[in-house]
Amino acid sequence: MFFNWIVWLFLSAFILLLPYIYYRAEIIYHGAMGKMYFKYYIISLAGIFFWGVVLKLKDEIRANIVMVTTSLVIGLYLAEAVIGFALHSKVVAAKAGIEFDTRTKREVIRDLKSEGLDTVPAVNPATLMKWLHKESAETLFPLGGVSDKTTVYCNESGKYAVFTSDRYGFNNPDAEWDSLPIKWLLTGDSFTQGACVNPGEDVAGQIRSITGESAINLGNNGNGPLIELAALREYAESTRPKKVLWLYFEGNDLSGNLSRERAIPLLLRYLQPGFAQHLIQRQREIDSRLDRHITQARTTSVIHKTGLLRLQQIRRLIGLDNVSIDISPLFTEILATARERTAAWGGQLYFVYLPEFSRYINAVGDHELYRKRREIIDEVKRLDIPVIDIHRDVFENHPDPLSFFPFRIHAHYNAQGYNEVARAIVASVGYNRTPPRTTGNFKARSKGQSEPVRVFYDR
Repeated sequence: MFFNWIVWLFLSAFILLLPYIYYRAEIIYHGAMGKMYFKYYIISLAGIFFWGVVLKLKDEIRANIVMVTTSLVIGLYLAEAVIGFALHSKVVAAKAGIEFDTRTKREVIRDLKSEGLDTVPAVNPATLMKWLHKESAETLFPLGGVSDKTTVYCNESGKYAVFTSDRYGFNNPDAEWDSLPIKWLLTGDSFTQGACVNPGEDVAGQIRSITGESAINLGNNGNGPLIELAALREYAESTRPKKVLWLYFEGNDLSGNLSRERAIPLLLRYLQPGFAQHLIQRQREIDSRLDRHITQARTTSVIHKTGLLRLQQIRRLIGLDNVSIDISPLFTEILATARERTAAWGGQLYFVYLPEFSRYINAVGDHELYRKRREIIDEVKRLDIPVIDIHRDVFENHPDPLSFFPFRIHAHYNAQGYNEVARAIVASVGYNRTPPRTTGNFKARSKGQSEPVRVFYDR
């Protein structure tokens, strides 16, 4: 009887998994990531079939199956707990003799507010998609954060990344928008935005320090190709930058982000000539919308999923979360559109290929095939867009590529990693060798902005 209950428990778990998978695939992501969740449908159905059969087996066979399965499950979760503890940032930091800030983001915001700073959490377009699809295609869709605020971002290296947002909500010294003509402009996701390092340690900040030239960072966490194209339309065409850097992250730009974005009609309209939301003129409206979103997020009770339940560490080590990549014709169309629009104002578009952490922690048989890197690069070159391959130029020949990631365990680059990316970009693109600007030009006009790290370029 006891073993029957265990069998029913496993069977019920797989049955309940089906509606959860449907909720994730068809409601949260609006069906755009069906391919990613297909394997989970198969796993769930296989589990239901298997345990349904076990119920009909003889008692002795059923008992043996239950004991083996239970032991395996317990063993996996014990292993996950041990690995998770060993790789916990606080534990790793303590071993390295580095103090790690264990406060939550909400606690950091509270403490900064107590110091008199007008503080908000970082907000990104990806989180807004969950409610945007329910509204009209004409709905305002912000691409930056709240403007002119002390913004709390993330913590991977021991200290929270905190920056003062510029007039449009991005991670830039506000004075950069007045440094016309803009020499460099970057569009991308969290790697472009500067997760999770101090202001000035992001790629754009490092380029400013290396070249002494103006650089605008339009990156935001969770951005994919459509949002990155939208950012160019809204914020680049008015500044007409000479060098536009499209920072492509192999980890999720095609496997996840574009799949979500293509379900938003408003974002698809950015492929149409002339379409724009005119966001530069609507910042007050944007700030109001984002303030309401932050308030709702603060007051809404959310159940956080745990990495332990999903066996996150084990999945990462064996590469189970590596999703196959399809080079969609939409991706090619987006890049072609970005190239044409950049050329129209006399600028040059560059495609910067950023490698992910999993490429170096897992055994990769062929780096050309992994994440279809060679195929993607060849497609970009076919569009006559220059490619800067950070894997080849920085990581591949480095004796310790994991040293570019915080504590060798986190997904984003550390300040050293971003510096190497910036140096590789500047070496590939070149610059006018103008004298580096003094640190006085980098000072923020808002309270709380830190100065960037000074980095010198030696060719």
